[in-house]
Amino acid sequence: MIEEPNRSNRSFGRVALLALLGGLVALAVGIFLAGRLIPRPQVGIIRLSYEIGSLSTYEITEQLKYARENPAVKAVVVVMNSPGGSAAFSEELFLDVLQTREQLPVVTSIDLLAASGAYYMAAATDEIYAKPTSNVGSVGVIASLPGDVYIEEDLLTTGPYKAFGGTRDGTVRQIERAKFAFLDAVRVGRGERLTMDLANLSRAEIYTGIQALDYGLIDGLGSGEEAIERAAALAGLREYETVELYPVTFDTEFIPLPLFRYQPEPVDEARLWAAPSNLAPGIYYRHIEPAGIR
Repeated sequence: MIEEPNRSNRSFGRVALLALLGGLVALAVGIFLAGRLIPRPQVGIIRLSYEIGSLSTYEITEQLKYARENPAVKAVVVVMNSPGGSAAFSEELFLDVLQTREQLPVVTSIDLLAASGAYYMAAATDEIYAKPTSNVGSVGVIASLPGDVYIEEDLLTTGPYKAFGGTRDGTVRQIERAKFAFLDAVRVGRGERLTMDLANLSRAEIYTGIQALDYGLIDGLGSGEEAIERAAALAGLREYETVELYPVTFDTEFIPLPLFRYQPEPVDEARLWAAPSNLAPGIYYRHIEPAGIR
C-alpha cells in the first residue's frame, strides 16, 4: 500500500528532471543558434591604400555595396593612406559614399596620408578623423596639356581637333572646372565646419592633422580605434564587433580559423609617397611630392 505512491513520486521526479534537462538543452541550442541567425552588429572596415584607379575603385565600391546590402553592418570606417588618383574614379568614390551614407554612417580615419582625390572621397563621409601628424589636403588638379596642333595629310578627321581633343586653352578651362567641382564638394561636404575660405583652400597645400583641424578639414584628432568607436556611436551601437570588409566581400577568408584570419598588409610608405610614372592622359586629383622633399 505504501510502495505505489513512492514509485509514482519517483516516476514524476524523473519526468520533471528530464523536462528540466530538455528545457536547458533547448535554451542552450536557442542561444547558440541566435548568435548565428541574428548576427552581432558590425562596424565594417574599408581600406584605401595607394593610388585611386580602376582596380582600387572597384574594390571599394564593392565593399560599400556589401555594407549597404548586409543588415549586420551598421556603420563603415574608411582607413585612408592615399595620394589620390584619377579624377573620374575619385568622383565615383565620392558619389558612392554619399549613397552609402543614406543608409548607415560612414567615418574616415586618416592614417599617414589622405590627399587630393582621397580627401575628395573623405569629404563625402559623415566625419573625418586624423592623427596630429597625418598629411591632409592637396585640394587641386593635375593634367597634361595636349601637344601642338599639326596637320597630318594621311589622317582624315571631321573636325580640326578630333585628333587632339581640343586646344591647350580648352584644357586649362577643363582643369579649372574640375578644380571648382572639387572645392564645391569640400564646401558642401564640410558645411559650416569648414573655416578656411575656398581661395586659400585652392592653393592645394598639404596640412598636418593639427592644421586640418584648425581649418575645419577634419572633425578631430584620434586613432583608428577612436574613429571606429565614433562610427559605432553614430549608428547607436553599444555592443558591436569590427570586421574587415575586403575578405568577406570577395570571399578570401576560406580558412575559418582565428590563426589564419585576414590581415591587411602594412602600408609601404616609400610606395605611398612615390611620384607617379607614365600617367595616362587625363585629369587627376592627385598629390605629387616634389623631388627631394621626403
